[in-house]
Amino acid sequence: MIKAVLFDFAGTLFGRPTYRWLSPPHLSVLRAPAPFVARMNAAERAVWDARDLTVLASRSAYWTLFRLAGLSMPDDLFQRLNNPAFWLPYPDAAPALAAARPLKVGVLSNISWDIRSVFSRESLAVDAFALSFEIGVSKPSVRAFQAACVRLDVEPAECLYLGDDPVADGAAVAAGLRFQLVSTAPVGRREPVLVEALARHGIN
Repeated sequence: MIKAVLFDFAGTLFGRPTYRWLSPPHLSVLRAPAPFVARMNAAERAVWDARDLTVLASRSAYWTLFRLAGLSMPDDLFQRLNNPAFWLPYPDAAPALAAARPLKVGVLSNISWDIRSVFSRESLAVDAFALSFEIGVSKPSVRAFQAACVRLDVEPAECLYLGDDPVADGAAVAAGLRFQLVSTAPVGRREPVLVEALARHGIN
């Protein structure tokens, strides 16, 4: 029996409104970083793997990523990625959070900054946040999902997780949660997928 629903943040509940400020090469690297991550040395890879645990690690990791791609990382680029004003809710975020009630609702995110102000700005209420920089571990570690369930006071088998990353978010299954993959796109371009995703599990 599902007693709680966990949502991913970036690409699931909130997204980026436009990429006009970002050059096509930078966007291409962000969308497909794997070839450049593969070229990182051991120390650089360790920082990349820890990029969602501190702001310093995040800045260093992305600086290395863009350097290996032959690109610079202007300070305003990094600042925008970590600026609450830059993140907007998908139109179906509020309806999905409402549909999930009266179950417990939480957010589990790989993130190096506090996203609570973004939810407050949009008057979106959740019962608990499990943010990687606070819990000290990031997805796809099963410990991240376990920590989120502890904060919601439910067993993993009682929790459904919605996310857009089949690897990081899909690891919910290994942690004992139910998992529903959703499609993603910039805000304004994605179809309303969240309410339908919940309905597949009898939540509406």
